[in-house]
Amino acid sequence: MPRCRSMIASLLSAGLAMSFALDAGAQVTRIQVWTEASPAAIWSQSAPLQPRYVLSPEIGETVSLVQVAQAAGQQVPLRLRVQYQTSLALADEGPHLDLLDWKHCTSVWHTIAVDGNGRFAVMPPSEAESTCFPTFSQSELLAAVRRQGGEAHWQNLARDVSRAGEGASYVAPSLLRMVLEQWDGRGWVRVTQLEVALAMGC
Repeated sequence: MPRCRSMIASLLSAGLAMSFALDAGAQVTRIQVWTEASPAAIWSQSAPLQPRYVLSPEIGETVSLVQVAQAAGQQVPLRLRVQYQTSLALADEGPHLDLLDWKHCTSVWHTIAVDGNGRFAVMPPSEAESTCFPTFSQSELLAAVRRQGGEAHWQNLARDVSRAGEGASYVAPSLLRMVLEQWDGRGWVRVTQLEVALAMGC
C-alpha cells in the first residue's frame, strides 16, 4: 500500500509539472511601453518576441508604464524587473558630452508585480540611484573623453574634474533595463529584455 501511494503521488506530481510546463508555453501576444507625456504607446511589439529590444524615446520622455497582453485562456504569472544605469557627462552651458562607453553605476534590480490588467507601473529612480557613480582618476576621465571623441575644449573641462559632480561634470540616468519574466511552475523564465536609452541632457 505505501508503495502504491508513492506511485500515485509521483503520477500526480508529474501531471502537475506537465500542466505547469504547458502553461509556461503560453505566448505573450503583445508588449507596449508608455510614457506620462505620450497619449499613445511609444513602442509596441507583437509576438513572436525577440530576446532583446533597444528603445530610444524622445528627449524628456520617461517610461512610466509597461502593458502586456497574453493569449486568452493561457494566462500565466508575470513580473517585470527594472534596473537603472547612470553615466557621467560634461556640460558647457547647453552642449554636453555623454560618456556612455565608460564607467557606470547600476542600481539593484527592482521587481514590479503586474496589476489585474496586465500593467506594470515603472517608478523613476531614487535620488541615490540617479546620482550614484564610481570613483575615477583624472587620467581615466581624460582617456574616456578622448575615446568619446572629445576635442581639446572638452579635455580642458575634464582637467578640472576629480570626482563626479565637480566642475563641468554631472551624473544622470542613461539607461533603463526592463526584463519581463513568466513563471513556468518551477522558476521565473525570461520572456524578453528592453533597454531604454535615457537622454542625459537637453
